[in-house]
Amino acid sequence: MGRARALSRLMGAAALVAAGATLAGCSDLASDERPTGDAAAPESDFEVSVEPTASQVKVHYTLTNKTAGPLRVIDKPAVRAGAGVRYRNDVAYATGDGAGGVMLSQALFGMPDVDSDFESIPRVGITDLAAGDRLEGDVIVPRPLVWNHPWGDLGEDSITLPDDPELVRFCLGVVSPPFDESMLPEVEDDGVMTVTHASADQHLFCSDPAEL
Repeated sequence: MGRARALSRLMGAAALVAAGATLAGCSDLASDERPTGDAAAPESDFEVSVEPTASQVKVHYTLTNKTAGPLRVIDKPAVRAGAGVRYRNDVAYATGDGAGGVMLSQALFGMPDVDSDFESIPRVGITDLAAGDRLEGDVIVPRPLVWNHPWGDLGEDSITLPDDPELVRFCLGVVSPPFDESMLPEVEDDGVMTVTHASADQHLFCSDPAEL
């Protein structure tokens, strides 16, 4: 397996992220059910590196809030822990990304457009980043990359990622104020603040694709 490094630096609201245009083509594959972000980019400095090796994909990112108010950062996917879940900032969702690529993300997912009923809307952990503050994150995803979606297998028997994907990127979801009532956080037993998926429009800060 090759080793690649993608480094992206985004500065200011004018630096809108080109969310992997080479990967984001339309697809009917269930594995391409991934997060989207139509909100304008808040004024921020975002730096991210994506480093695939033979055994893992390592992501390091920093986000500095340069707005006058708080930003709600979606940075803690749920991980099974015994009979419940824990919300951790060192893991990422993993979905298809069109054209055989993979998207790793810490982001809000919309309601899946599938013919299936869900008992509840899953939750995800957040960080409220005050004006002028800086958030740093490290994510390790073992290889081979495995499908990881907040709604599980979307009513299918099972969903797998593309075989031998050539590209991977990382996206971080950020929500700007004013926050809708649906985005009011709850505090979990371990002190992590969480919100529900499908609760707000977000902006996705994304890396450039890295070769796997």
